[in-house]
Amino acid sequence: MRRADPPAGGWGADGGADEARVEGVDARDIYRARNRLANVARHTPLTRADWLSREVGIEVHLKLECWQRTHSFKLRGAVNAVGALRPDQRRHGLVTASAGNHGQALALAARQYATTATVFVPSDAPATKKARIRAYGASLREVEGGYDDAAREAVAFADRTGATYVHAFSDPAVVAGQGTVGLEIVEDLPGVRTVVVPVGGGGLAAGVGVALRALTGGRTALLGVQSTATRAMHAAFEAGRVVPTPLVPTLCDGLAGDVEDRSYRAARSVLRSMHLVEEAAVAPAIRALYDKEGVVAEGSGAVGVAAALTGALPLEDPTVIVVSGGNLDMKTLARILAGD
Repeated sequence: MRRADPPAGGWGADGGADEARVEGVDARDIYRARNRLANVARHTPLTRADWLSREVGIEVHLKLECWQRTHSFKLRGAVNAVGALRPDQRRHGLVTASAGNHGQALALAARQYATTATVFVPSDAPATKKARIRAYGASLREVEGGYDDAAREAVAFADRTGATYVHAFSDPAVVAGQGTVGLEIVEDLPGVRTVVVPVGGGGLAAGVGVALRALTGGRTALLGVQSTATRAMHAAFEAGRVVPTPLVPTLCDGLAGDVEDRSYRAARSVLRSMHLVEEAAVAPAIRALYDKEGVVAEGSGAVGVAAALTGALPLEDPTVIVVSGGNLDMKTLARILAGD
């Protein structure tokens, strides 16, 4: 395995930190995050998907963040953010809002740093995710409504108790932690031309975008994907600003909810384009990943593969698709595998 080092030309050279920066995060922050994560996060596999390569006509690899600890890339950002806090900022505990994956990650990070975590989630969050948040030792608070409702409750809790709020996608330290996904992609496939990421709030896109820009100097295109039922970032790209979007039922719960101005600006600065895939295409992609790769992917993690299979993406050879999470309820997985 080759480790990606900082640009040889220095941090002001082409592709250096002056160019590779979004909303207070640059490549230096991502390398610091990698050091914090060294004994916690896994360097996840990058595997060539021959079946998918045949389908789309170019070489396609899968970055299996669904095999990360907590079964999601979110571990990287949460551990880095908590590790970057001062001891006094951890003293009164941590709090966050989450659709489930960031909550699990923060719970594990709190345990790692000997503090407490309270996680607010929508009441209809997948049972698997809620159970794992509790299993990692966090206090779980369920809120009627969607992610944005949970976020309001979490902020109010922080104001009341003095707990430190760790934002799921716009905290700079969270973004830097997610950027280590990009470092690993370039280490394992230096010639990568396209990287496809699922986009919810935009933290993964922002972090990976900084890493790619620093290490490939803009050679590698970063494409974002959402489902038609989780289109907040896509709508912002179309409007040129953050706009309200309706909350509707979706298999891609991890991508649901509105985005913020800060996260929109960051995503806009690194994504070459944003794409939508029909919600109905997500379950077949989950089924294909299980059948062809033995990979369990949740809906949010499978949108990139779904978009590739439907021909919705302008891919260059070779391409990497990030499978961002694998926390899927057993009943939902069984229903999808049965074709229901």
